[in-house]
Amino acid sequence: MKSKVVLKKQADYDLNAIECFIRDSVDRLFPDASPFKPGDRVLLKPNLLRSATPEQCVTTHPVILEAMCRVLKDFGVRSITISDSPAMGSLNFVARQAGYEPLVKTYGAQITPLSRPTDFESLEKIPHLKIAGCLDDYDHVVNLPKVKSHRQMTVTLSIKNLFGLVIGKRKPVLHCLVQNDKVKFGRMLVEIAQKVNPTLTVVDGVQAMQGNGPMNGTPFPLGVVCAGRDQTAVDRVMTEILPVPLERMYVLTAAEQLKFGQADMAQIQLVGETDLQLLRAEDFKLADRPLDISFNPLRLAKSCFKQFVELAFKERWAKSGPA
Repeated sequence: MKSKVVLKKQADYDLNAIECFIRDSVDRLFPDASPFKPGDRVLLKPNLLRSATPEQCVTTHPVILEAMCRVLKDFGVRSITISDSPAMGSLNFVARQAGYEPLVKTYGAQITPLSRPTDFESLEKIPHLKIAGCLDDYDHVVNLPKVKSHRQMTVTLSIKNLFGLVIGKRKPVLHCLVQNDKVKFGRMLVEIAQKVNPTLTVVDGVQAMQGNGPMNGTPFPLGVVCAGRDQTAVDRVMTEILPVPLERMYVLTAAEQLKFGQADMAQIQLVGETDLQLLRAEDFKLADRPLDISFNPLRLAKSCFKQFVELAFKERWAKSGPA
């Protein structure tokens, strides 16, 4: 059976339009019955890499989360939790800067840090690989990635977004342990995605990030929302839209090696917008200064200290206001 991927042109963050897209996607992807039942506990996993406003396109736009909250509430879920492990800054501060606070007041969503680092046995035998054990507390994980260029992995989409479920400062250590092998790093990401197994993925491609992402790129009006159950298929379709050379899609290479999901376009059924030529963003720019996977330890320490000081100042300023 072909993997379904739902696509829609979406030029702006119109809440009602995106809510309708998510409802339609759930109907099309789960034709027999919605997987979300009354009483379920749902974890939303956006991209909350660092403190940034929605306009900077670093984080998943709050309208995507609000639309998802509306749909989940109508299905009668018991609780909605928003979580991630930012590279810099506390989760609450980063989420506040991203515009998520109204979701707490309006929909009763909780913004809760990931907890209980739990050993995860990888086929790659990568030491120190732990993911959030608190995932076991939820009936569903909904993956809400932001489309961004990535200086190390070319682009970050649905599979890469789940790397945020590795808690805290373990992530840069794992970058170093794969010894600059981007496909090996991709296999680790795929194994994490297999373990997490999100119920649904909804991709925020309305305003993407191009250039030297995932932190320092520039906004790009991609104008697309995308949804699917098969993360590999979702990422493969988005690769066609951007477009990205397949030889630089290390995550998809890894997914094919591990036989995870569907990376063959002939085995993917497009629903909604089916003419990818009309969606292709030929002028989308990838990083002009790609990086190795591994971080230089000294440069990493300096960068972490600098960003820590900047974010600590921002958080203190946000709490106390100007003197």
